[in-house]
Amino acid sequence: MKTETPYNRLPSFLKEARQHGSFRFPCAFYQAVRETNPPVFPFTVKHHWHEPIEIIYLEQDSYQVDINMTLTHLKSPCFCFINSGELHALTSDSDQYREQAVVFSPDLLTFAAPDPAQEQFLLPLSEHKLSFPSFLGPEHPAFSEIQQEFFRIRSIFFRENRICLDQFTTENPVSQLRIKAALLNILGILAEHAQLASNEPVRNPRVELLKTVISHIRQNYQHPLSLGELAALAGMNEQYFCRFFKKSLGKTPVSYINDFRIRHAATLLHTTELQVTEVCLESGFNNLGHFMKEFKKATGFTPLQFRRQNIEETFSENKHL
Repeated sequence: MKTETPYNRLPSFLKEARQHGSFRFPCAFYQAVRETNPPVFPFTVKHHWHEPIEIIYLEQDSYQVDINMTLTHLKSPCFCFINSGELHALTSDSDQYREQAVVFSPDLLTFAAPDPAQEQFLLPLSEHKLSFPSFLGPEHPAFSEIQQEFFRIRSIFFRENRICLDQFTTENPVSQLRIKAALLNILGILAEHAQLASNEPVRNPRVELLKTVISHIRQNYQHPLSLGELAALAGMNEQYFCRFFKKSLGKTPVSYINDFRIRHAATLLHTTELQVTEVCLESGFNNLGHFMKEFKKATGFTPLQFRRQNIEETFSENKHL
């Protein structure tokens, strides 16, 4: 899929804030498995965008993937490629997910020598003039080759990160060289199969509006958020904004905000010992009764039941280690 928005016109404040890898080696590996995330929920990555390229491997379960407001249902195994600046989100269909991703700056692959490969592929990729395909399934002849290279990258990161709660990184120069070689091989395989597309940037105002509103929600979910406030950001009246938002994301603005807050609360209950009242306030709810009602509606549990279930499951899993 071609990038809908020129990279140099994307507002910088809408970008994902986290650093992927290090300044010297901007590449990191991530994985989402049932055992390391809050129970009950499917795996969800909320709408966001970032400068680095992301290669996602959907290893288990099926997923709803949204790229620039185009929703696609994917069955595993499958690769999903996120190009620079693409607004994207992902949700698994159940809690039996297994998803992995490598995120890297395209500048990582460039060289000083101006050879034909550099001029035809590496520089255009770095300048956001060349894009990966959106999806690649096992029926494609390039799939098995790319899978092998992806597994090489994964094994290197796993070897050097025995215990990791967030992102997998490496500062080993030999490992970095091998990771770069595997990424270049992936690029070469896609080029060989004519899967790289030249970008023709076309500004999509709807995507821009969504980026503005979603970024505002992500940055201010702990504070009161009104429909009027969000509609004003989009330059719409409240009624039209609600229709636009639901048509674009499949949820009303209120449902989206509540879902974002509930997932944050579930993470806090899963990873901290904060009191329920503190979790309520930290998640943007200013009424404990409303929080309890919304949490149970979303998960089927009260916050204390949810925390207790998580503790029991963790204990049960540890007994079998």
